Amino acid sequence: GSAPHEYHDAPRPGTVVGLVGRTAIPCVCEVPDSSAPLFTDDAASVISDGVTWQSLYLVFLGRFMILAEPERGGSGGNGRIVTACQLTKLSVERDPLPPAGNASPARRLLAVHTSLEDTPPGLFQNEETQKKVAPFGPFNRLYYKMSTLDLWFEDLNAAEHAFRIMHAKLNRARSKRGLRLRDKLQEDL
Repeated sequence: GSAPHEYHDAPRPGTVVGLVGRTAIPCVCEVPDSSAPLFTDDAASVISDGVTWQSLYLVFLGRFMILAEPERGGSGGNGRIVTACQLTKLSVERDPLPPAGNASPARRLLAVHTSLEDTPPGLFQNEETQKKVAPFGPFNRLYYKMSTLDLWFEDLNAAEHAFRIMHAKLNRARSKRGLRLRDKLQEDL
């Protein structure tokens, strides 16, 4: 069976979640206009060159990665979920070296969400790239939809720390997929 702390349903945006005792990594994300309604705390955002940037926490909750904004007026122990997605549908990539002339120490990780669903999780942007599920057979007409999210961190050390944690969480979630399937099949017997 599953541990009691594992969520079976995706955590819903707007839900307040405790951050104390969890790995909560501070990051900044661009907020596309379509995702603006997900946020409640304008004080945690900055507009620069027409782009809205939001301070968030990257948190792992059971089988899900969530991005949470600090709870407004709170003590810092809680966050309000902005978006959530299954770890097994994610991959993470390091950003190559920053462009020449970029003096900022900030570094980026690229989160890639792959799914059969047309609508990506909040904040993720659809990519034109699609990948066939299978080259032949009954699923050869299905395509995975790809969406991406840039996660910005304070500096190279913070980005590397986040990458190591994300990579470990993603690998752990993938390694448990078969166990969850077996458990579900045994429940149905």
